[in-house]
Amino acid sequence: MKNTIYKFFTLFLILNLFFTTSFSKENNIIIVAQGSKPKSLDPHTFNEFPTLGITEHIFNTLVTLNDQGIPVPELAKDFTYLSPTEILFTIRDNVKFHNGEILNTDDVIFSLERMMEKPGSRVILKDIKNITKTKDNKVLITLYEPSAPFLANLTLPIAAIMNKKYIVEGNNVALNPVGTGPYMVTNWGDGDKIVMKSFNDYFKGKPKNDGLIFKIITENTSRLAALETGEVDIIYAVSPIDFQIVEKDPNLNLLHKTTTTTELMVLNVKKPGLDNKNIRKAIHLAIDKSGILEAIFLNKGSIATSPINPNIFGSYQNLPLLNRNLKEAKEIVANETKNKKLAPLKIWTSENIIRVQIAQIIQANLKEIGIESNIEIVEWGTFLKKTSEGAHDILLTTWILGVSDIDTVVTTLFHSNSIGAEGNRSFYSNKKLDDLIDLARSTTDSKKRKFYYQEIQELILEENPIIPIVYKIDGIGISKKIQNFEYNKASMRNYYENMKKVDVK
Repeated sequence: MKNTIYKFFTLFLILNLFFTTSFSKENNIIIVAQGSKPKSLDPHTFNEFPTLGITEHIFNTLVTLNDQGIPVPELAKDFTYLSPTEILFTIRDNVKFHNGEILNTDDVIFSLERMMEKPGSRVILKDIKNITKTKDNKVLITLYEPSAPFLANLTLPIAAIMNKKYIVEGNNVALNPVGTGPYMVTNWGDGDKIVMKSFNDYFKGKPKNDGLIFKIITENTSRLAALETGEVDIIYAVSPIDFQIVEKDPNLNLLHKTTTTTELMVLNVKKPGLDNKNIRKAIHLAIDKSGILEAIFLNKGSIATSPINPNIFGSYQNLPLLNRNLKEAKEIVANETKNKKLAPLKIWTSENIIRVQIAQIIQANLKEIGIESNIEIVEWGTFLKKTSEGAHDILLTTWILGVSDIDTVVTTLFHSNSIGAEGNRSFYSNKKLDDLIDLARSTTDSKKRKFYYQEIQELILEENPIIPIVYKIDGIGISKKIQNFEYNKASMRNYYENMKKVDVK
C-alpha cells in the first residue's frame, strides 16, 4: 500500500513539474499583434513594415543606431574610414547563425551583393562601387563618392546579413529565414501567425523570454479586443479613438510613441489629370488636413507640411502651408479642364481602417472641387505589386523611416532611379530634383546638406507628386504583464529580447 502511495505521489510530482514547466515556458512567450501580413520573411525583397517589423528580430545588420541616431557597430566589431570613400569593417568573431554556421566575411559580402540585386534593397546601396575582403575578418567597402547617409542606411532592417551557405544550398529564406538575431522562426504557416523561439547562442546574450508569436489581426477593433482578453500582449497603431479604452483598463498600459512617420497621399503623375501639376496643386488645396487630424486622429499629431517628419534630420518645417482653399482649387480645376470633368480617379488603400477613413474624407474633398473618385481597398500583397506597376491613380500610405536621416525618404520616394518597386510610386521624374538629391547625399557638411534638403522640399511642394497629410503619434497598447518594453528612439526599432512576461496579481 505504501509503495502504491509513493508511486502515486511521485507521479503527481512529475506531472505537476511538467505542467508547471510547460505553463511557465508558454507564459514567457510574448505575443504581438500587427495589422498586415508580411509578404515574405526575406528582408532584402520587400521594403515594407509588415515584413521588416518581424525580420528585425531574426537578423542583424553590420551597424545599428544608438538612441542619438549615431551609427555604432553591431555585427561589425568596428569600422574605420580610410578615406571619404573607403570604409573598413572588422567583423565580430564567433557570431552564430541559427543553423550553427559562424559568421564570416563571405556572408557579409554575399549579403551586400545580394541586396544590390534586389529592387527592395538596392536603393540604399547605390553608393557602393566595390566590396572586397582584405583579411579573414575585414571587409572594405569602396563608394563612388562620399555619402553622408551611407552608414545610416546600413542600419536599416532591410540591410540584414544572411548566411551564404544556407541560401546557396537552395533553402527558401522567404519562408524559413536563418539569421544571427535573437529569435529563430519555427513556424510560418500561412503567414497569419509567425512563431519564433529564443536563440540561446545569440551573440548579445540569450533573450529574457522564451520566444515571440506575431499574430496578424487586420481589424483595429479586433486587435484591441485581443489585447483586452489577454490573447495578445502588445498591439501597435492603437486608434486615437481607442486610447481611453486602453488607459482605463487596469490590466493595460498605453504608450504614446513619437514617430518618424508621415501619412501620405501619393499621386501617380503618369495618369491623365494627375500629370498636370496645377491639378495636383488643386487637389492639395482641397484636402481637409485639419479635419482628418481631428476626426481620425483626435488631434494626436500635427498637420504635415512636408513629406519629411520633423523628427528626421533635414526636415524643413518652414514651408508655406497650403491652407485649404476650395475656391482657388475649383478655379484651377475649371481652368485646366475647360469645365470638362476629369475621369473618376481610383484611390487605393490597404485594409487598414484608419487609411480607409482617410480615403473617405479625401473622396468627399475631391468631390467638392468637381473631381469624382472611387475608393478601392486592396489586399496588402496585391497593393505592393500593383502600385509598383503604376496601376493606381492615388494611393494612401504611411512612410515609416527606420533611420533619422532624410536621404532614405527623398531618394526612395522622389528620385527617378527609384521609380516603381524601389519606392517611387508617384512615378515622378525631375532632373533638377535628382541632381539636388545626389548633391545632398554626397555632401558631408551638415549645414550644406540642410540647405540642399530645404530646396528639395520646396520643389516637392511646388510639384505635389506626394501630398503630406499628418504627422501622427503612435499609440501602443501593452499588457501590464510585460516588463522592459524598449524601443530605439532614433530608429523606432523594438528590442523584444529584453522583455519578459510576469504574473500580475
